[in-house]
Amino acid sequence: MNFEKAHAELLSGKKIRRKAWEPFKHLRIIGDEVKTFTGENISFYGNANVFLSSDWIVVDGDGEKLTFVQALEALKQKKAITQPEKIGSFIFLDNGELAICKQVEYQFMPSFKCLCSNDWETMK
Repeated sequence: MNFEKAHAELLSGKKIRRKAWEPFKHLRIIGDEVKTFTGENISFYGNANVFLSSDWIVVDGDGEKLTFVQALEALKQKKAITQPEKIGSFIFLDNGELAICKQVEYQFMPSFKCLCSNDWETMK
């Protein structure tokens, strides 16, 4: 879609991005400001208490709460998992290792060429 349509999506509360950008780079409105985010992938480290947790959900799933063991099964199926209090981050498998992707806000302004492109899309 062109930027005019993407802009309308942005104003309706959706996240927008260009297909040519890195996968987790996007724009969205928070409060009354447009914020820019990118994804930072790092290894997932937690303490052993994670084995007792039962508040996991599948990203883009039905919202059903899962135990950590059930969440591991979802990871085996190439799905990403998160916890409700960790909005903006999710865990996934990266070459057989647990990794976490966190949204990081940074200063960014799309170029004129970006604004004239037709590869804009909305994100989930």
